[in-house]
Amino acid sequence: MSCTFHHYCEQNLNLCHKQFKRNMDTTLEESTTEKVAPLLHELVNRILAESKTFDSVQKDFLFVLIVVLMIENGFLLVNCNMEVIDLIKSFDIVQLSKWKLPSGTYETTFILSGFKNITLKLIMIPLGATVLVNLVANELNFETYSICLPISRYVVSPQATSIPMIFRDLKHFSTTFKNKTVTAIKSRILSHHGYPSASLIGLPEEVIFKIMQDLSVVDILNLCKTSRRLKAVLEIDSLWYSLCKRDFECNSEAEVGNWKELYKQLYVVEQDKKLRTQNCGAGSMHDYMDYSDYISYIDNPLWNVII
Repeated sequence: MSCTFHHYCEQNLNLCHKQFKRNMDTTLEESTTEKVAPLLHELVNRILAESKTFDSVQKDFLFVLIVVLMIENGFLLVNCNMEVIDLIKSFDIVQLSKWKLPSGTYETTFILSGFKNITLKLIMIPLGATVLVNLVANELNFETYSICLPISRYVVSPQATSIPMIFRDLKHFSTTFKNKTVTAIKSRILSHHGYPSASLIGLPEEVIFKIMQDLSVVDILNLCKTSRRLKAVLEIDSLWYSLCKRDFECNSEAEVGNWKELYKQLYVVEQDKKLRTQNCGAGSMHDYMDYSDYISYIDNPLWNVII
């Protein structure tokens, strides 16, 4: 590893430490209606000082919340030249406007401290009363980690008399966002570079495959809704062969073109038998919806939007 790269990592670590130190007094998770993280307080204060309208400020505040949380968790904000941005020195309405596209979407770029070679595109897309947030790892085959957030749950009163009163439930926001996106992508980056990871998403694919072979199909489908990388496992035909063999005693000698489709058919038949047994041959529409919903998880087209 070159001296230049070592120097770059050292600079990034120092800046990350300085930015985190500003938040040590109070983190987002510890914020209350009386006190919020210092970095959040400073950024919001600057927005309020320069904003001429409250039309979109609620979304501005939510995006700033996400940016602060990313910084708290060891990520560094960078510009198009991959230079680290010190928000305390440079943040203003002009900087905020660079994050906002004409479509209303917010977009910026992060790197994990010490790992310049993997960039994360943070994209926040307003969807009425909610926003869809995507973290896209460009150099990891554009793996995407997503979460949908209700705006008014966390940014409740943009015109409150004090900045802490603007926000609510930041502990829930912090833990939810970290669990759904930040922890997963951080573990993925560390795993990519050969560092141990305690996250499921950071495990090698063959290990994930073996874990799924021990789960029920419902648990597998629910698990695979959490990330694009796990969802891709559903397309591995050998997984469905293993599940067919485990759950329905199918064997490899059978001429099957698509084991996933066969599993769906066998699953429906099996559930139909169970329902008829439980209801003496007559199942209600509600009963049938229970297991048809499970089947719909396998090919739900909404995955292309929300994952």
